[in-house]
Amino acid sequence: MPGARTTYEADWCPGARFSSVLLLPAIAGLLIACVSSASDAGGNGAGRGAVANTYYVAPTGSNFNSCAAARNALTPKKTIQAGLGCLAPGSTLIIRDGIYSGSANALGGLPNGSPGRYITIKAQNEGKVIITDGLDMAHTNAYLIFQGLRFQDSGGRAILGNHLKFFRNEFKGGCASGNCANTGVGTNDFNDTADILFEDNWWHGAGGRYNLLVYNANRVVVRRAVIRHDGGWTDTKGDPEAGLNFYNSTDCSAQNVIILDSNLAYHTWQSAFYSVHMSDSPNANTDNSWLGIIALNNASPKSDGAGLRFDGNASQSNHVVKDAVLWDAFSGMNVSYHSSVGVTASGLTIGQTRRGNIGVGIQGRSRGVKAFTNVIIANMADADLSGVSATFFNTFNNGSTSSGTGRLTSSPFGTRAGLMYLPRIEAGSALKTAGSGGSQIGAQIVNRIGAAGTLRGETGWDGDTGAPLWPFPNEARIMKEMCTDAHITRGFCSDTSLTHYIMNYLGNGNPY
Repeated sequence: MPGARTTYEADWCPGARFSSVLLLPAIAGLLIACVSSASDAGGNGAGRGAVANTYYVAPTGSNFNSCAAARNALTPKKTIQAGLGCLAPGSTLIIRDGIYSGSANALGGLPNGSPGRYITIKAQNEGKVIITDGLDMAHTNAYLIFQGLRFQDSGGRAILGNHLKFFRNEFKGGCASGNCANTGVGTNDFNDTADILFEDNWWHGAGGRYNLLVYNANRVVVRRAVIRHDGGWTDTKGDPEAGLNFYNSTDCSAQNVIILDSNLAYHTWQSAFYSVHMSDSPNANTDNSWLGIIALNNASPKSDGAGLRFDGNASQSNHVVKDAVLWDAFSGMNVSYHSSVGVTASGLTIGQTRRGNIGVGIQGRSRGVKAFTNVIIANMADADLSGVSATFFNTFNNGSTSSGTGRLTSSPFGTRAGLMYLPRIEAGSALKTAGSGGSQIGAQIVNRIGAAGTLRGETGWDGDTGAPLWPFPNEARIMKEMCTDAHITRGFCSDTSLTHYIMNYLGNGNPY
């Protein structure tokens, strides 16, 4: 009827409402109304801004652009902080290529998502966004995803909060001294950092005691990480350095994590993988797992570092190590002399390519229930086992040889024996069925552990997915950022690929 007014919401402009009178003018008028209405709704993440919108940030943008305008890639915000101000649960912030420096581009003061409505902060082109002013989170941060970014800050990164996920990010550098890490998860001040996933990320660069420190935090999963300790940190107290440290943290898991080429003359190198429990306050250190891990070429000439070390003055219990390569460190696994440690370890490949002047396969005399089964120990100068015992193990060319059920003393190397490539035992070989109950002796690290994107406790979070691990995911980008861009030529950086370096470590080529 003439003169009747009907109100519509335009599908192409969420949040903007028009009357039938408005539908009569030219399209240009509609566009003006749309921008005005949507800007009012989405400017501060309130009201209609709760719609799961996508916003853009670019070095060529302008912070005078409204949040509604920033939903268009052609009219982005200029700084990350301005972009963060547009976000609401379920929203995505896409950061276009460039180097983002200064406090206006720091990832701090972050908004929060909500259950089922994560906020995602991602690079438009993964590996093309460099953030140089840090990642500084509050313990109240929750339901956030970070994807495809390159964090390069000499001060390191502080990760707090819960339900946080990191996919395919570079973490480079840390402070030169003091009690700091390249990346720290958790803090003394709060006991609520939990439910965090790092999947397909890598850590390197000068600075920081630890590449990744998980401290006073629970249910942290580190899946398919590549870590290399590049030195650049000293202090006057002799504090230890390591790659990945679960410190006073519970229910954490390292899955398909590779720590390699940490072979410089560090200040106080302790271990590639480190597990520390100093007291039950603020948190215990129990029920952690290391599944399908590789510690390779991490022998610092200044200290007797291990592939995996349990340390501290308080008791640890219920740890699980399953399928681990601990090769070319001064010791494979070191269990603390000072406290009670409970660990069940199976499927271990421990040794040195060339036997050095020092080395023990597994050592320790601490209290606690420990079980080591289906283990290869080869070429260790001092002993295969010291202060511990094992069953179903292949001991070869070690300084001393222990006794035990299911012991083999023949060479494990070669197709018929079984060890051609460090991460696997060959089908049909002697070692394939020589273990407990007809299982294999040695590590088998050929499939991805943990269903993609899962936090601890979610379906499939720590299972064998059946998906092949090799060639290692994202290795071209890993090589570029950890080698070419960083001007590093040692270790795997001198090879053709990460996979080839690891597979060919015994000189038998690369089956993948």
